[in-house]
Amino acid sequence: MAKNYVQDGKTIMLANSGQDEILSGAPVVVGSVVAVAIGNIQPGETGDGFTEGVFLLPKLAADAITAGTHVYLKNGSVQLASADAVAAGVAWEDAGAAETVIEVKINV
Repeated sequence: MAKNYVQDGKTIMLANSGQDEILSGAPVVVGSVVAVAIGNIQPGETGDGFTEGVFLLPKLAADAITAGTHVYLKNGSVQLASADAVAAGVAWEDAGAAETVIEVKINV
């Protein structure tokens, strides 16, 4: 193995600099990357987040999203609009306007 190998890049460290606990499964923005918290992270603590995979994430209820569509994360919810949002990945299923969760393949 290469002497400069660090890791496989499937996780990233998450620092909780807020006042609320980050719950396991919550989407977290790290720069321009979306990570999904592996475990609960208390304020002032660090933990790990997945940066690859398909996750069931909160969705903006107003948006009807088709599988294969690029989606964005804003205020903890997946949405179609990119304004003031971070690219989350690709919708992995169809989700109607009334649905509040959606499967997303993150960071693609």
